[in-house]
Amino acid sequence: MLDFVTCFRHRLVRFTLMVLSAVVLIHLPDPGRAAPEQHLRAMIPAPLVGPYIIDPATLAELDRQDGDCAQAGPLNFQCLVFKDDRSMMKKSDFASNPFELPVFGDVQNTVRKDLETLSQHKEFGGSDAKSLDIGFLTYAGARIELVGVINRMDRQFNRDKVEGRDERLECGEISAIYRFAYEGQLPSTAIGTRDYRSRLPVTMNVVFPARPWSKTISCREVAQHWLDYAHGLQDGASTVSLSKQAKALVSPLKPEDIERIELNMQGSRVAAGADKTNFGTLGTYVIRVFRWAPGKNGGRWKPSYLTNQIDRARLLGKPFDDNTCEDKRGVKISRQAFVDYLLGKNAIGDIDNGLLNIPQEFLACRAISISPGGASRSGNQPFWNATLAAEQIISDPEIEAALKKYSKDYSLGYVGSAVEFRIRLNEASCSGCHQTRAIAGFHFPGADRPDTSPVNAVFLPGSAHFFGDQLRRMKILERIAKGETLKFPDLATSYAARPLNSYDTLKPKSASDATADLGIQLIGGWGATCLIDGTAPKGVRQWGCAEPLACKPVFQSANQPGIGICSSSPEATKIGDPMQVGVVKSKNFGVDQYTRDPKVPAPKKDLPRDTTISTEQVTPVAPVGNSYVASHQESYAGIGGLDRLPKETAEQHARRVREQDTGGFPAGALRLAECVGLPAEATCGLLAASGFNPCLSEVGKGKRTPDDCFGIYTNYSGVRACDAANPCRDDYICLSPMGYSLDNAKSKFDARAARRMAARMSHKEDAENRKRLAIDFFGEKMPDKMWLGRNDGVGDPRGLCIPPYFVFQFKADGHKMPKEFVPK
Repeated sequence: MLDFVTCFRHRLVRFTLMVLSAVVLIHLPDPGRAAPEQHLRAMIPAPLVGPYIIDPATLAELDRQDGDCAQAGPLNFQCLVFKDDRSMMKKSDFASNPFELPVFGDVQNTVRKDLETLSQHKEFGGSDAKSLDIGFLTYAGARIELVGVINRMDRQFNRDKVEGRDERLECGEISAIYRFAYEGQLPSTAIGTRDYRSRLPVTMNVVFPARPWSKTISCREVAQHWLDYAHGLQDGASTVSLSKQAKALVSPLKPEDIERIELNMQGSRVAAGADKTNFGTLGTYVIRVFRWAPGKNGGRWKPSYLTNQIDRARLLGKPFDDNTCEDKRGVKISRQAFVDYLLGKNAIGDIDNGLLNIPQEFLACRAISISPGGASRSGNQPFWNATLAAEQIISDPEIEAALKKYSKDYSLGYVGSAVEFRIRLNEASCSGCHQTRAIAGFHFPGADRPDTSPVNAVFLPGSAHFFGDQLRRMKILERIAKGETLKFPDLATSYAARPLNSYDTLKPKSASDATADLGIQLIGGWGATCLIDGTAPKGVRQWGCAEPLACKPVFQSANQPGIGICSSSPEATKIGDPMQVGVVKSKNFGVDQYTRDPKVPAPKKDLPRDTTISTEQVTPVAPVGNSYVASHQESYAGIGGLDRLPKETAEQHARRVREQDTGGFPAGALRLAECVGLPAEATCGLLAASGFNPCLSEVGKGKRTPDDCFGIYTNYSGVRACDAANPCRDDYICLSPMGYSLDNAKSKFDARAARRMAARMSHKEDAENRKRLAIDFFGEKMPDKMWLGRNDGVGDPRGLCIPPYFVFQFKADGHKMPKEFVPK
């Protein structure tokens, strides 16, 4: 679940996540994997530690479930809402699925309508889009899991008054972040009845005032308690001590104090093979906010406005669209009045500092964000710089004139041009924030619990944006704890795309090389957002790359002038580097098309386009016993089927077949075909192979489990390693390591080989699948001892970077219908 507070109200964090790897069966903790709190401490260096609770074991205790709520954890969501004095619910109202609670009637109806109508819009994929199953709204096996608690006292700039209280959250906020999940049992099979469990691509942020409305504690005391907890994380305090502190931190959070509930869900997804935009896939995310509405017999959670998410339809003279608040439909608002507000001296100062707080009269009650491609896509930019006046909210000449006038009397710290002004506006919105340096629409997915299979387990709980903002938040918290009264400029935010250069501890340690193990990569390190020299209007952003990295234009777009990512030079390519660049053009708002540069050759006769990427020019040469693979973005159907073509060698055949039915790697990614001779920046993972996608399509039909697909149709591969200091590129997720070590690797390798052989011989496999399974030229070698010997033989502790939609829990489609489960 992501930290909605971040995006919703300003690019502040959310924790954080395209169709291949999977598994959702419950597994016992792997002896080769570190305990959650150990791996979290190991992967998060001191500058990235902040005022948050992210340890899965601690969160599970705070989320402890109990049938009648008597002994439930303090942040168990079902009980938290049930015990809200405002709701006046009876014991008979309690439901395991919170959507079934009486107070969530409007929430359920709103979400149902959103899911049902997404496919009606061509820009969201139309009939090619597969939606999240509506059955999960009423399925008894659905759950809400706590994945993080975040201190957001840096949000004191928010001037919105809380409905029914006539005062604002003067001390800022505390966010309890949840992920939707489900569980049940698969029907008995030849291998017996098995538990089935997964999280869903849905997050929920429950927002409390940092200081309870009872005001039994001061802002200063709250800040100090959270600082003490963060310092305990930095200093290696015991798990028992931290657990006690965590319980004390959440004890002031009362159900009746909840200010709002923010929901972000991947409503639908278009698979790579059906995507017509050439982005390799299309994920559509629906963002909603619900606030308490009192009533005669209690009240209900009702749809409400989203901070800084403008109602484009009404501002452009249209009565409404699906994003317009119900009570505002047909109510006219003036675009000119809105522009006058934005270009007033107070608003310009707030925009400059990243502290915008748009009046409610201009706001929408729903936002849509799309991925991949982030800010290169017009649909993620409410303040899109449109080419047609009919779609333009505010123009560059209007902005430039206002900035020139403002600078005569006041100084600007961050905004030096109309481009930077527009970036600040878009990053302040929900849709813009969610798609900037994020994980396919999320900033805080939370780390998975230890009983989750590694192939479906999130390793890093937050995005690069989330971790990059912690140093700023800690400094603000320290000042509050000292009793200082902060002014608005003191709360100035970094850009969502990249932390401010003043936080130089987030830079790589070495200027001569910026690869793994050389410090924190968030400012100018590998994968960081950068500006290409000479391509963007001159402004105050100095976003270079540490040598010898170069700023590469991955998604060239007028929607984000000059933006690139820091990647390796052609003379020293690294695993994980982007392998293709492309141009994004926007015909209308939300209608974007990607074209690779140079263009993919047109297909010959009846053959499909060849979107594969050659690795012949990659340097340095691949390690001995290994070879490079260039994963590509656009879908590739393949040529010639599974049979060997005339004059085709066995190796040529294997390489060709390996590329079939693949795609979905944003901007492409370099990897190695085997886990042999891996360089420092790489680790070993199991990636989908030919046959995986057809297998996964049968999961939703109840014919397979994700474990079947992962155990059979995958190959070993050398991919980019990741931790908090060395995050993945945009649109990639840091998945948990496999858990291989010197002691267990042989047994794991043999067990997997036996399973593949059994599947190969099974009468249940059709002829095509048997052919796929017979092609074992690549990714079948035992991982070498050099990799297994890392970390004193315990195995590489880092996660691996893969597209999010290759992870089962981040796909809206493919989850087995709830009605086919046997609820526990």
